[in-house]
Amino acid sequence: MRFRLGILFCSLALLQILGGHWVLLQTSAWVGMAVQYSQQLGLKAGLAETFDGEHPCPVCKAIQDGKKQERKKAPLLQAQLKKDFLAVCNSFQVYQGWAKLNYPGFTEQFLGVAHEPAVPPPRS
Repeated sequence: MRFRLGILFCSLALLQILGGHWVLLQTSAWVGMAVQYSQQLGLKAGLAETFDGEHPCPVCKAIQDGKKQERKKAPLLQAQLKKDFLAVCNSFQVYQGWAKLNYPGFTEQFLGVAHEPAVPPPRS
């Protein structure tokens, strides 16, 4: 269920980003206009008047105004997105100091190590 709900929300977000909300609104407006004009003028004349572009309904006008406002905001939004919000001095250097450490020599460390056992192992 979660997977399907996630796909639904992702699809709706993608539809919104790509401007699909305008397509859905325009389609619903065209369907409403086709029904209204077909009742008055007949199917053929109603469809012709719906799609000729000379008889827009109030919803079509609102969609056109909304698209125009969105186009006006787009350059401002792109200018805001292009801004660099990083600090002016964004470089840094790492200074590493060297310290000489005196480790015990090899011979001093391993003097007590015997390669053979001092006494034979106990037998049972």
